[in-house]
Amino acid sequence: MKTWGKDSFRISFRILAIVAIFGSMVPALMAQNDAPSARVRGFNNQLLTVYGRLFSSPARDAMALRSQFAGMIRQRQALLGELIEKNPAQALSFAFSQDVLANMSAAFPESASKLESEGAWEGELEYVILDSPDLTSHRAVYRMKVGNETYDIHFAKEEPVGLKCRDRLRVRGVRVGSHVAAADGNIQSVAPAGVCNPIGAQKSAVLLVTFPGVPAPAITPASVYDIFFKTSGRSVSEFWREASYGVTTTTGDVYGWYTLDAVYTCDQYSAMRAAAIRAADPDVNFTQYNRIFIIFPGGGCSWAGLGTLGCESLSSADGGFTASTAWMVSDYFLPAYYPYDYGVKLATHEGGHNLGLHHASSRAFVNEALGASGTVGTLNEYGDVFSTMGSWNLGHYSAPHKKMLNWMAEGGTIQTVQSSGSFSVQPFELNAATVQALKIKRGTSGDDWVWLEYRQPLGNYDSTLSSQVFSGATIHYEDLTTGSHSHLLDYTPESSSWTDPALAAGATWIDPYTSLRIAITGATSSALNVNVTYGATPCVTANPTVTLSPANPNVYAGNDVDYTVSLSNNDSSGCSPRTFDLNSTIPSSWPTSFSQTVLTVSASSSASATMRKSVPASTTPATYAVNSSAQSSTNTGTANANVTVMPPVQPLTVTLTLPKTSYSSNSQVAITATVLQGSVPVSGASVTFTLTRPDGTSTRAASTGSNGQAIWYFKVKPRGTYQVTAQAASGSQTASAAAKSFTVQ
Repeated sequence: MKTWGKDSFRISFRILAIVAIFGSMVPALMAQNDAPSARVRGFNNQLLTVYGRLFSSPARDAMALRSQFAGMIRQRQALLGELIEKNPAQALSFAFSQDVLANMSAAFPESASKLESEGAWEGELEYVILDSPDLTSHRAVYRMKVGNETYDIHFAKEEPVGLKCRDRLRVRGVRVGSHVAAADGNIQSVAPAGVCNPIGAQKSAVLLVTFPGVPAPAITPASVYDIFFKTSGRSVSEFWREASYGVTTTTGDVYGWYTLDAVYTCDQYSAMRAAAIRAADPDVNFTQYNRIFIIFPGGGCSWAGLGTLGCESLSSADGGFTASTAWMVSDYFLPAYYPYDYGVKLATHEGGHNLGLHHASSRAFVNEALGASGTVGTLNEYGDVFSTMGSWNLGHYSAPHKKMLNWMAEGGTIQTVQSSGSFSVQPFELNAATVQALKIKRGTSGDDWVWLEYRQPLGNYDSTLSSQVFSGATIHYEDLTTGSHSHLLDYTPESSSWTDPALAAGATWIDPYTSLRIAITGATSSALNVNVTYGATPCVTANPTVTLSPANPNVYAGNDVDYTVSLSNNDSSGCSPRTFDLNSTIPSSWPTSFSQTVLTVSASSSASATMRKSVPASTTPATYAVNSSAQSSTNTGTANANVTVMPPVQPLTVTLTLPKTSYSSNSQVAITATVLQGSVPVSGASVTFTLTRPDGTSTRAASTGSNGQAIWYFKVKPRGTYQVTAQAASGSQTASAAAKSFTVQ
């Protein structure tokens, strides 16, 4: 039983007092109202306080602090990991810098593994999209294999365009456990299409599986076969054949029902797939298929279906094979849903992911069809109800998506328009081998495009759509925000519905931000007539975009910290250059200077300046919010970041000790280097011993243990005088020990 004395209670009370006092300071330091970020900020500040206290307390207090507050690091790790999943950009702004991490790891060696790590990671990607039952929300899982480790990647910005399974991805950012907040990412190598090519006959294996104790649903293999493979009416095969103009279809087989070896949740999709392959292996040669569809009882599953974006390398009893996978809840294949074609709708949606497509979204702007260049607007992930990649419908994939699949091509059925002219667009559903979509440049500069197509009630699929879309042009938008999605625009913004987005015959759209004008001069069952005109570009001003970097640098009180303020002028290209005044209001008491207080920037261009914050010498160690703004007339943009003020640095010292000063030949000498920061032992410090012998010189590199010591055992031979020195390094600090001498008799 442990005995507690007065000193122990005194130490514990002192520690609790530190937490209580600093806890009362946390609300004043919170400049952001988001609860998770506020809690992470609070833990940052408490850890910094404890870290500083370590170097100003007696040794007995330092030991107690390390022991008592290891739990704080564990709690912060959990919170920061949660923030990475929910808001990776914000998590990056609260992560400690490399210097802070190195210093804290040395001070808290037993808890170093609970701190985040900064770095770059590269590996092969698994990419799975999970779709909710109402197709209004989703989750994208990016899982990267790095050596023997697997990490979940969370992008702070948009994912690299075209990213899919088996691509080799490199990301840079911060890791907490198995979660990485990626500040950026780049595709290092693209997975070869091979058998995953979306052109040609796709060979599909449909596996019907259930779980122990769960009866197989009332769904027959024959009915599922019809949903996937029948050649009349509506099926996955016929949808792909019609939408691809005959270049893609699917054939295959239905297997099951199989009872798997355990009950799997839909979030355990990889394990479910492995179990399904094992169960079906006696009946199925998986090497003959490149598309795997798994239908299973959903139970409490919070998803309607899941799909890999592209194909993965899989294994079976017959050997390795490359295939995509879709997992779908069996409810949508029940007889009650046959009249509504829910099975076809879901399978063509998840199958679209398998072919390489992301969602068909809608993009809304206030009281207008399209906002200024660079404006995101309001995105609805599944808002395009005229593509099966949107929410529960049977519409063809859009023209941008068909181009991604090589079902349409520029210079063929897609005509690229960059100058005024008149054009005839054939119905989107026909296998006409003529122009069926226009890719129209938005204005005369930049890289933004509007895609125009003409839907008609033809075939088995588009004929099910809302009729307004048949009255004119269906238009999608492509810019830096679009990525691998497609973005439907609404050319009747006066209505609240997305069932009437077409620019109807007789209507004209004049882009208020560029020189583009589109007029629909006629519409018949066989063609849509379109006039495209480029005139004078108007000037429309907009708020600038401002960013700050780095996200969370560290600095000591009394010193300066620099940021790069980057500004993008979002005015339309018809505007003259504008002058923006730079300013910063947070922290309000810190002096701020700019390398340029005014930036003059042309429309659609960018510029940058350096912002310097001078940290008052009396500033309490903590993570503080920082901002910067740019203003011109009534247009303003603001950016936020953080800065971590470190406790005053304590000097690094290294001392050498020897058991004695005289030895006999062939003795072993224990040379001990003790590294301290202030009065606290430094764990993991690098130590280089240098021993000058009568007959030469020897060196040895070592690292200190948790007691701050590194020991070199050296066997001496020649008689004479020996002299040893040592150099130590920890973080950015270095120190040298006074030389010690001994003799060998």
